[in-house]
Amino acid sequence: MPTMTGGEVVARMLKLEGVEKVFGIIDGTYLGFMAGLRKEGIQLITPRHETSAVHMAAAYARLTGRLGVCMASNGPGVANALPGVAVENGEGNRVLLITSTRRVGITYPDRGGTYQYFNQVGVIKPMSKWSGTPQTFARIPEVMRRALRTCYMGRPGVVHVDVPENLMNTPAEAPGFWEPEQYRRSVAIEPSPAQVKQAAEMLRQARHPIIHAGSGIIHARAFDLLKETAELLAAPVVTSWAARGCIAETLDHAIPMIYVELNNKVRNEADLVLTLGSRLGETDWWGKAPYWASADKQKMIQVDIDESILGMNKPADLPILSDVGAFLRMLNS
Repeated sequence: MPTMTGGEVVARMLKLEGVEKVFGIIDGTYLGFMAGLRKEGIQLITPRHETSAVHMAAAYARLTGRLGVCMASNGPGVANALPGVAVENGEGNRVLLITSTRRVGITYPDRGGTYQYFNQVGVIKPMSKWSGTPQTFARIPEVMRRALRTCYMGRPGVVHVDVPENLMNTPAEAPGFWEPEQYRRSVAIEPSPAQVKQAAEMLRQARHPIIHAGSGIIHARAFDLLKETAELLAAPVVTSWAARGCIAETLDHAIPMIYVELNNKVRNEADLVLTLGSRLGETDWWGKAPYWASADKQKMIQVDIDESILGMNKPADLPILSDVGAFLRMLNS
C-alpha cells in the first residue's frame, strides 16, 4: 500500500487548493513537508526571517486573491512568526501558517523541559482566526480541512496548523483526499434579489450618495465593478487606509486619502453611504461625527462577507451579507 509522510499529506492538500508558493525558512523539523512541496511542484520561497514569511504570504494573498501560505519551525521559528501573525490577522489577509512542533508524547502538555517548545496553539489561537494541531497521523486531513475551510469563512485572517515533527516526517498509510468543493464553500455568497432591489431604490432616492470601499473590494477582486458602480451612481469613492489602490486615485470619482479635509467634507455631506467590505474601524473614525454625518442624518447600506461586521460601528439601515463582488455585479445589472 502507498505511504506518505504527514508533510506530504499537507503538501498534497495545498496542491488541491491551487497553492503555487509557500514562504518559509528551511528547517529539519519539516523535511517531509518540504519534500512534499517539491513533489507537488509548489515553489518554496525563503526569506531571512519568519516574520517576513508571514508578511510575504499576506502580500501574495492580497495581490493575487489566492491563499497565502507560510511556514515556521517549532520554538524560536514560531516565536519569530508571531509579529506577522498579529499584523496580518488584524489586517484581514488570508494566510495559512503551517508550523512544526515537537513530537507527540512530550507536548500538549509539555512533559517538562522539552527542547524548543512552547504551547504554540495556545499562544497563536487568540491572535488568529483559528489554531489547531493533529495529534495522530489519521487526523491530519481532518484538521487541514477545518483550517482550509476557516481560511475561506467570513473575514480573511491568519489560520494556523501545528504539526508534530514525528507526524510531519514519518511515513504512514496514505489517506484519501477530498476536493476543496467537498469541504468548503467554493462559490461567492450572494445577496437576495430583494436586498439588491432595496439597495438600488435607496441609491436612486439619495441626493448625495457616496461609496466607502474597504479591503473586501481587494479580496473579491472587484476593482472594475467598483469603478463601474461609481460611474453609474456618479458617486464619490472614499476608501479605508488598507483599501488604497482599489480604485485609481486619478479617476474623477476617487477622493484620495491625502486630501483629509475633502474626505471629511464628502463624508459629512453624504445622505447615503454604500459601505463595501469595511468595518468602519478606528482609522475610519468608526463612521462617527464629526468626520462623518451622524446616523440620524446619514443612511448606510453595508455589504460584507462577515455577518459580525454588519452594523458593528455604525448603524446599517440595510445590512447585506454578501461577497462585495457578487453584490456589485447584481446591482449593476
